[in-house]
Amino acid sequence: MASTKLPSGASKKFKPTDEELIQDFLLNKINGRPLPNNGTILEGELFGTEKNPWKIWEENVENSYDGKDLYFFTTLKRKFSTNSLRMVRTIGLGFWEGEDIGKEIMANKTNQRIGMRKRYRFEKSGTSHDGGWILHQYSIDSSLLPNPSNMNNYVLCRFRKNNSKPRQKKRKIVAPETVATVIPFIAY
Repeated sequence: MASTKLPSGASKKFKPTDEELIQDFLLNKINGRPLPNNGTILEGELFGTEKNPWKIWEENVENSYDGKDLYFFTTLKRKFSTNSLRMVRTIGLGFWEGEDIGKEIMANKTNQRIGMRKRYRFEKSGTSHDGGWILHQYSIDSSLLPNPSNMNNYVLCRFRKNNSKPRQKKRKIVAPETVATVIPFIAY
């Protein structure tokens, strides 16, 4: 995996806003412009790869911020064909399960929509890693691109361990039906 490295001696503090991630990093990457040098953004596959999230974390932990976040440029892959709207969400032994419908990211100065942020959780039932990894995916609004078909499906992802207690999956509990005992009435 390639990366844009921090300058030597630079702080491992990196707290970009959603707007900065989209405008300063993702938009510059898509347009082939230089990126700000105040953070390390790795390049690698987080969708459709055989590597598990914990392996990706182990290989790149030295690029994490406060031991919490890794940032990646990655590409989306269409699930069935180039015309398909569905994207591949598999990773290693499991998959990324969407937790929300996404949040619009607006530019503060212009109040223009510049992109979306969507949250995913790693799912693999029966393992200790089920629910243990979180991915925030940032995508550009196509209105910001002169040629939207040329964007190469790049997204920027913030990747982290889920240090909170993994949510219990909601399961429908089916109670057995109460069987009424019918006692016939006999009139004497």
